[in-house]
Amino acid sequence: MRIGDGGADFQVDPAQLGGVAGELGRAYDDFNTAIADDDMAYTEQSAFGDQAAGRAWQAFDGAWTSEMAEYAAALAEMVRNVETTAQRYRETEQAVTQNFLRIGAR
Repeated sequence: MRIGDGGADFQVDPAQLGGVAGELGRAYDDFNTAIADDDMAYTEQSAFGDQAAGRAWQAFDGAWTSEMAEYAAALAEMVRNVETTAQRYRETEQAVTQNFLRIGAR
């Protein structure tokens, strides 16, 4: 679909947007895998030889997991937005095509 007023024309290919959504979806899956595979959470605070170090590690690990979850949520939202945008371009292109066909049929 070509959009513009002559000075700032651009083209949108909904299929390519779908590909971008797929790439973002794979990144989302990778983040979720990293979160699920977090096998570095030690329940025994003395595992590091010092309880203070163990508490520091648990705090860091909790913060890291929380940040990863936020990134995953942001990626999920981007996937939805890109998919919605691609769908809207497809619908608009179909509607424009139908209008031109009706005009040509007159």
